[in-house]
Formats: sequence, structure tokens, C-alpha cells
Amino acid sequence: MNVNPVVSEIVSGALRSLEEEVEDLLARIWRSPGLRDSREFSVTLSDRFGRALTGRSLGASPVPVMAAFPPEEMRPGDVFLHNDPYLSPLGFGDTAELCLTRPLFDAERLLAFLQVRARHDDLGGMRPGGAAGGASEVYHEGLLVPPVRIARGERLAGDVWTLLVRNSRLPETLGDDVEAQLAALRVGAARLGELTGRCGAENLTACFADLLRECEVAFEDLISRLPAEGSWEVETAVETDGFGGPHPLRLALRREGRRAVVDLDGAGPQARGPINCPLEGEGRTFLTRMIAPLMLHLAEEPDRFAAGALNDGAGRAIEVRLPGPGTLLTPRFPAPTGFCALTMGRLVSAFGEALFEASGGRTPAGFDNLRAWSLWGKDQEGGYLLFRESLGAGTGAGPEADGVSAVPPFGGTGGMSIEAVETRYPLRIESMGLATDSGGAGRRRGGLGIYREYRLLLEGEAASAADGGGGGEGPFGGSGGGPGAPYRIRLLREGKAPEDLPPIGAATAFSAEDILRVETPGGGGWGPPAERPPEEVLRDVLRGFVSPGSAREVFLVALRGEPAWEVDEKETRRLRGGGG
Repeated sequence: MNVNPVVSEIVSGALRSLEEEVEDLLARIWRSPGLRDSREFSVTLSDRFGRALTGRSLGASPVPVMAAFPPEEMRPGDVFLHNDPYLSPLGFGDTAELCLTRPLFDAERLLAFLQVRARHDDLGGMRPGGAAGGASEVYHEGLLVPPVRIARGERLAGDVWTLLVRNSRLPETLGDDVEAQLAALRVGAARLGELTGRCGAENLTACFADLLRECEVAFEDLISRLPAEGSWEVETAVETDGFGGPHPLRLALRREGRRAVVDLDGAGPQARGPINCPLEGEGRTFLTRMIAPLMLHLAEEPDRFAAGALNDGAGRAIEVRLPGPGTLLTPRFPAPTGFCALTMGRLVSAFGEALFEASGGRTPAGFDNLRAWSLWGKDQEGGYLLFRESLGAGTGAGPEADGVSAVPPFGGTGGMSIEAVETRYPLRIESMGLATDSGGAGRRRGGLGIYREYRLLLEGEAASAADGGGGGEGPFGGSGGGPGAPYRIRLLREGKAPEDLPPIGAATAFSAEDILRVETPGGGGWGPPAERPPEEVLRDVLRGFVSPGSAREVFLVALRGEPAWEVDEKETRRLRGGGG
């Protein structure tokens, strides 16, 4: 330790508080409902070397900015902007995700970087919102911005500003929201200045090093709990890129001393469609941030680690090895990347499955929470209208407990309230709830996904960014448990059969009064379903989590006395072969 551990803990809490204060400020001043109500943004504080000091999984990285602008060329009050997915993945991979980076100083000494990543409504491209099925090169997805200086000494660079808003279908909204990012960065800079004044620059930078080292040591301890020998391999696929598929992926997990190696060799060739996921350079760091929280399940007290010790120090204990150039994970520019979140989701799921096997089933079963859908049309004044939403899903069950239902997407984004949707958009939510039978069956049941039915009060087009993993199944079940239900989006038209929207592809036209039903994945189950106690299955049926048919056919529990169900003990013993 470089400083007193009590001081280090105080600084750790102050850094988290700084990020949360900036996020709370942004949540109040965004103009776009997608940013304000779905919280499709994140705030990340990094040290002067670009290493994130807290566990923001969807944060970006200042390293591309550092490569383009050496520290000696940075000054207090400067702000840099970029969105190029080939330099550093930004959240979900849309070009409409703009990252603003502000270097933070003590006098003239560089101390840290503060970043605000925001998924704006539109920055050009084939379709409103940027990422689009049918894109075959990154230029189709919107304006690409390498690291540029958008503010110098608190003074806005008007030419960069003009270029940005000119390339948006919603220029006023974009302009106001970029101003919000700049304002939030000023607040964050002031808070770090106050912290520096209390602790001193030397103490503060020493605390940064301690926090990173603490996380590294913690993860080395977690990794040491995995078997020293063996390699756990998972083969999966992204179902389609909008042109064809499936597109194979392979992940191998093994332990080498006190380090975990994640080997991604075996990924298929780069895709024509927008599922390419550039992981070279800072992409490795981004993937590490996504998978590191899963390893906390190896700890005896995972909540203690999640509360304070998770940061980029984990990257020192986890090595990501990539395949050669020209693959889905190492695409050659200008391959499209707008739906790279789907590929990232498959990698995270595959890592979870490999970790499950390596730990002997001590970690939860499958969980898949990187799915989104959108619609667009014209409002009554003829202006563009874009609605985009990510909804929560069920987590996988573990050996000790059922999965949790309706967990928000990674980063806590998505899931606008019904009031916000119906007030700000020409939509009416007819119904919503937990999706019956979506949780994977097992001794421990997977958490349930959710469903929403939207009455569309306009004409337009709808599309989804989803994936069934190449086989149409949802998140994996473990130790004999069943998989969760997959993502599904359907268009319901009066007098016509329901129409399943393609997971990725050309947009589907809809008319006013059509209904769009979205169902999110459930988590995987743990253990054989026939070992679930009948009284727990009965409780699931009474709550609407499991249908009476599934209770009998999957869990082998017979019920009687609809609607006040009760367990038919004799028939249940027969179904379970005398057990139960």
C-alpha cells in the first residue's frame, strides 16, 4: 500500500460519489428521452494512464485520445470527442455514441481523465439512430469522428460543433445534449479539484495505484480458486448478420498461475453485416470489464468486491488473446460494427458458461441482457421521431437460489417507465409483465424475462438488434437445468397472423394501431427440473411464473383444482418415478 488504507477507502468512496453525482446531474438535464429516461450513458473516471478506477462496464477509454494528443498538448479546460469503434468500443457500438473526454489537472500536472459516454438519438447513417440492419460498411452507420478537440480552455470549438449537428436528423436535440455532456464534465472537474485540495495530488495518485493493485490482487485470489489444470471451451455463434449466418465464435478459459487466460482463437471470418466487434487494442480492456463481474461469483462475499474493488486492475489478472486479422473479433476497416453488442453478448455468455464448467457449477447459469429494438417515423410536424429501448431480462439460477427476474441491461440502462413512453411518444403500452415460462427449468429456476405490448399510434418502421445464438435457444442451463427462453419480437396486425420480426435485417413497416410485442430472455436453470420441490413449483404456478402445463411436462409436478391449484401428490410421485 502506498497510503493509509483508511485514506484509500475514503478516496474510493469519493470517486464513486463523483461519478454518481455527474450521472445524476445528466439524468436531470438531458433533452433526449432515450438519455434521460433510459439512462443510455455512463461516466468513467480514469487515472492519467487511462485505467478506469471504478467498475463501469460500459465506459469507454481515454487511450485513443492520449494517442492522438500527448499529455504535453493538453491543457486545463480542454475536452476531446470521439466515437470511432475501431479505436475503442463505446458501449453498444453505435456511431451515435459520442464520448467526451476531459483531462483533469492539479495546476499544470495531469492527474486523471473524466469521460461521459452517451448514446445520442442520431448522428446520420442509413436509418435514424445509426446502427442498422443491412449496413455493409461502417460508413453506412453514421459520421465517424476520430479524437478531436471540441473545447480548448473551456471555449467550444464551433467548427466541430457545426459539423456534428449538421450530420444529425435531430440537430437541436443533439446540440443540447452535447452541451449537457460538456457541463457535466465541468462539474466533475470541480469535484476532483475539491478532492485534490483535501488529499493532495501525491496522496491522490498514490490512492489510484492502490485501488488498481487491490483489484488485481483480489482477482488473482479469485482465479486461484479455479483448477490449475484443464481448459474449458465453449463454441457458440451469432445467429445472423442480416445477410447470412450463423457466424461461429469460440472461447477457451484456462488458468495460468494466478492469471486467467481467455483465448478467442477460432472466431469466424468478419461478417458482411454489422455484427463485427473490433477487440484489438482497447477492445480487450472493454471485454475484460464485461466479464470481470462474472468472476465475483467465485468469491465467498461477492457483494464486498462489487461495492469497492472492481476496476481496471482486473485486466492485469485476465489476459484476452485474440485471433489473427480478418475475423469477427478482428475485422478489417471499414467492416460495419453497429450491432457489435450482439457479438459481445455471445462472448460474455460463452465466458459465463466456461466459468460455470471450470468452477464445477458454483457460478450462475446463463444470462443474456444485450438486446434492443427501435422504431422510427415522422411526427405530426414532419420531423423525425425515434424510439429505442432495451428491456431487462432474467438472470441465471445458481446452486443456492433461483435467478432474479427483470434485471436491467448491462450498465443499468433501458426500460423507460410507462408514463414516460406514453407521454413523450405516439405509443400506448397495452400490457406488460413477467413472461410466463421464460425462466429456464431446474432445481433452481432461472429468472424471468419480461414482455411489453406497444400499441403503435403512427406509421413507420421497426427493427430489432437481437440474436438467438445460432440455435434459437436462450441462455444456457447448467448441471441438468434447462435454457431460458430466447428473445422474441412480434408484430400483431388485426386480422392477420402474428409476424416475427427478423433478429437483424431490413426494417419492417407497420401501420397505426398495430401492436408490437417484445419478450426478453429468461435466465438458465440450475439442476434437474424434477428435483424442484413440488411446493415451489406450485408457488411458481400461482404467481404466474410457470404454466400448469410446464409444471406437469417439465417439472413433473401434477396439479389439480384450477384455479386454486394444489399439488396432486399421488400423481406427482408417479410422474417422478416414485420420487419427489
